[in-house]
Amino acid sequence: MATENSMISTRPIGGRKRVVRRLKRHPVLYGILGVITLEFLTGLGTGFDLSVRLYYALGILLVVGWFWARSSSKNLTAEIERSKGPHTVGGKISEVVTMRNGGGTPKAWVEVEDRTDLPGIKFKHVASLGLTVSFDRVEMSQTATRRGEYKIGPLVVRTSDPFGMFPQEVVFGSEETILVNPKIIDIPDFATTSIQHLGETSRRQRTRVLSTDVASVREYESGDDLSKIHWLSTARTGQMMVKQFDQGSSGDMWVLFDQHSNSVVNNDIDSTDEIAATVAASVIDRYTRTFLPVGYISHGSQSLVALPDRSSHHRDQIIRHIATSKPTGDITILEALSDIEREFGQNTSLVVITAANDGPWVEALAGLSKRGIRVSTVLINRHSYGGDSNESALSHLAASGVSAYPLRMGQSIPDALKTPFGRGKDTELASNDSNQSSRPEAKSGQPELSDTKH
Repeated sequence: MATENSMISTRPIGGRKRVVRRLKRHPVLYGILGVITLEFLTGLGTGFDLSVRLYYALGILLVVGWFWARSSSKNLTAEIERSKGPHTVGGKISEVVTMRNGGGTPKAWVEVEDRTDLPGIKFKHVASLGLTVSFDRVEMSQTATRRGEYKIGPLVVRTSDPFGMFPQEVVFGSEETILVNPKIIDIPDFATTSIQHLGETSRRQRTRVLSTDVASVREYESGDDLSKIHWLSTARTGQMMVKQFDQGSSGDMWVLFDQHSNSVVNNDIDSTDEIAATVAASVIDRYTRTFLPVGYISHGSQSLVALPDRSSHHRDQIIRHIATSKPTGDITILEALSDIEREFGQNTSLVVITAANDGPWVEALAGLSKRGIRVSTVLINRHSYGGDSNESALSHLAASGVSAYPLRMGQSIPDALKTPFGRGKDTELASNDSNQSSRPEAKSGQPELSDTKH
């Protein structure tokens, strides 16, 4: 019985909410209907001639307004041209909307909106189409602020009668998916300075030559070097096949992008994951452009393990993963290293990008360094992003002989990668962390990361 009463008592509340929503959506219409009702009852009760005339006048206004609104939406067409990708954080996403009035009534108020879930972005504009103006061209542009895969569209055009009694909404086009890649910046060569050289040649001639041992073959992909085509397999299969070489005796690089859920601080536009993504994408771009075979591993909302390769298709695959994967993974740096350790050769370089606290992963990197593998760690300063301090991890890396490059919020990435910790950065980091600890309110006054946050 109590249940029935509680159910009955909630129904009027839901009904009132629906009425409020309708009133907010059509306030002018319901206001005029209220006046018509009042004038009708007044004229009926008193016989007052003015009330009757006003009642008829408002009724005619409603009819004219309804036909005006229907005519406005029926004769309106719109086309949209969206900018083609790839889009990048900090870049512009533009679109052009062309509206045409096919006749009928003039349209003094036309609102155009291209629906999207892009963070912090609204494509909305108000225009007008008169009887003498048959079309209007609207250009809209916004800056992408966060990497990821988003929806955009359909285009919604709203119009109404002159009094706003009967708003009309017309949908054009369909929903599309766009990809916003992380920002890529120019960075120094910080990760390959210890790769062995061939003989006594200059620094420009590092061991970036292929091994002569062919490990396997695979299908040709756009961007592959034509000199790597395996003609015998091509003739046998009828498809273009390319050689994959044994990387054991050649120089290659691995990039580990840590996306464990415990490693991220402030999962927003200003987060350790966003700055780490910028670093990861910049490292991938920097070394694939030098034709160094680059491998990649990351476990976030999506996992990707890509063996070292030089092709542009390989690069694009990695950049797409960095763009779409979110920092919700449950695989630690130590577990990721155990998956790819067997792939490391005598001339391998490893770049680890993380904001993790101190842990066994530091000892694992130290062990790889002792094997002759060039290990570089870009350590994001958690404290500068509002999290707990991971300075102990930085000290542990330096004490273990692993090159560490601390990066705090507001710092230029190229500057941070010029010199590893322990070579003039000890005092700088300590002073920054002590300042932040003594003045927590100063965090909002930190300088903008001009080359990474847009």
